[in-house]
Amino acid sequence: MTQDRPSDESVAYDPASMATSSLGLERSLWYKRPWFLVTVAVIIIIAVSVVSDISHPITNAEDVAAQNATMKQVNADIKQCTFGLSEAFRFYREETGGSLSSAQHKVIDKYLIEDQTVCSFAGPSMSELTNNLQPAETPAGRALDKMLKVTIIWMDSDANGAIADIAYLFKHPGDTKTIRDLGVRESYLAKDRSQALDHLARANAILSTDLVTLKLPALERLSGT
Repeated sequence: MTQDRPSDESVAYDPASMATSSLGLERSLWYKRPWFLVTVAVIIIIAVSVVSDISHPITNAEDVAAQNATMKQVNADIKQCTFGLSEAFRFYREETGGSLSSAQHKVIDKYLIEDQTVCSFAGPSMSELTNNLQPAETPAGRALDKMLKVTIIWMDSDANGAIADIAYLFKHPGDTKTIRDLGVRESYLAKDRSQALDHLARANAILSTDLVTLKLPALERLSGT
């Protein structure tokens, strides 16, 4: 006698009748999950770092050292431009004084182009000043940052423009409009130099010391301008 096959009728699903393992353990609470624990750890590390920075402010000696390093770099970067401007002024004085030889006239145009380039954004020194030099974020550093901005104007606008005027006057001697513009450039050179030195003096006062001085030349005014 054979047993009848079980009926095909569906049996109601009863979770309570299933083994405990098939239902799984109780779900992990959200604050115990790995992603949350990792996030908390990262936040704690950042917070500790910030608190550490706040609890260890820069000392005056460290600030002085940082700002002196900035000033040394600024002077290194403006050196070519200050030389180029002084050279252009010397050429102009010799030209108006009639002391330049014909051989010198042949090379002066090339020299003036080079002098103008090192005072402009086409030169590597300007790129260094504008992209790679950042004074420390302290009151003294902010004063030097203002000095740096004025120094960049002194180079690219004042010195560059003055050299361009001189180069033009070598080709068009006595052009009154250009001579007048050259005089304006000279005034801005003096004004911006004074302003830059004022910002440096402010940094000196904050730090109660004399930082490395800014080597912008005080140029004697050209005859006739």
